[in-house]
Amino acid sequence: MVTSVSEIERPNDVPEKIGKYVIINKIGKGSTGMVYLSHDPYYHRDVAIKVYDIEEDSDADRAKVSRKMFFNEAHMVGMLQHPNIMPIYDAGEEDGKYYVVTEHIQGARTLAAYCRPDNLLRVDDVVEIIYKCAKALHYSHGRGVIHRDIKPSNVMLTIDNDVRIIDFGIAIVSDSEVSRIEGIAGSPSYMSPEQVQSEELTPRSDLYSLGAVMYELLTGFRPFRADNLSKLLHQIVYATPPPIHTYRDDLPEELENVVATTMLKEPGKRVSSGAAMAAELTRVYKDLRQKYDSLDNQEHFDVLRTLTFFHEFSHAEIWEVLRASDWHEYKDGEDIVREGEIDDRFYIIVTGKVVVQANGSSLGALSNGDCFGETSYVRGAKRQASIQADGAVTILRVSSTLMEQVSSACQLRFNKVFLRALIERLQGAT
Repeated sequence: MVTSVSEIERPNDVPEKIGKYVIINKIGKGSTGMVYLSHDPYYHRDVAIKVYDIEEDSDADRAKVSRKMFFNEAHMVGMLQHPNIMPIYDAGEEDGKYYVVTEHIQGARTLAAYCRPDNLLRVDDVVEIIYKCAKALHYSHGRGVIHRDIKPSNVMLTIDNDVRIIDFGIAIVSDSEVSRIEGIAGSPSYMSPEQVQSEELTPRSDLYSLGAVMYELLTGFRPFRADNLSKLLHQIVYATPPPIHTYRDDLPEELENVVATTMLKEPGKRVSSGAAMAAELTRVYKDLRQKYDSLDNQEHFDVLRTLTFFHEFSHAEIWEVLRASDWHEYKDGEDIVREGEIDDRFYIIVTGKVVVQANGSSLGALSNGDCFGETSYVRGAKRQASIQADGAVTILRVSSTLMEQVSSACQLRFNKVFLRALIERLQGAT
């Protein structure tokens, strides 16, 4: 017997319906309210319903801003139809609940996951993502919409590595009074100098913010950091961010120049439009692709192909794993994994041997083709053992977060082989 949506058992804090939409479950909480999953039977698609906390908010000023943000998004139903902008399908109000209905993308995550120095995306992937964002902003600017809150958490990355810009709640829409939100609106770390100073904004303000996002995706650090808001805003207006090459020296100068010119203090000196920024990134991307298809990567591929771990992988799947990994060499006695640490990587030994220790006792050794790092399957879990290089060792470090972005076939293959190796090791120990 098939269960209908209306017959689904829900948690107590999940409403049965919002407007005409039957609620399936709660899927998140945003800065303005809860987000629920529903299914639109007319268009046969899953949708996300964002409910604004307006009536429930005890803070009158905050409720007023939330109400304006709702009307702002409601005003844009069907207005922006671009493949890299999250579409807004519907909006409404019922029994004091104000809601906006958007596309729901299963398994998507925001770029905030890739803003740590130890979990950065590959450089050519960053360029491609920002390219798509620049094209999307050029489209929205052409329709009189300035987003005003471009930041990593407002850019979603799908499991197919596609991009969606989300949350136009504080956008400026030309010829619309509902978008006028008093005071500084936006996320301070990514604001342009003119936005910080509450000056009139142009599309180049969004491009500044996009440059700040790109800076963080490339380095793992925000362009400006301070211990209080006043100092942060002062830096944005008057200071120059540390050059990207002070954090890493493997980036082409052309790419650093794109970021720098996008973040110039004077709007008139910045890159002129999203289309112009995309064009500059296209040239950088072509050079990067040639670099990543170079001899070094081909040699890495050839070595992996010989390892037992990869015997069942197709050529394309090995390249996908390489894209989600980095190649690291360790000296004799150097720690690869420390007991008690939280780490989201899987490890595959390419050449050499390692020793495994826990509570000061030796548990054994692993050699080329072996894998470790099973606690990465549990987010936030601590390592139960230490792994140390026994002589010179080369390791392929695979990011579990980046593996979530490869194809489903590659993920299944990796999980199957990794878990089978671990089970065989456990059986041998027993």
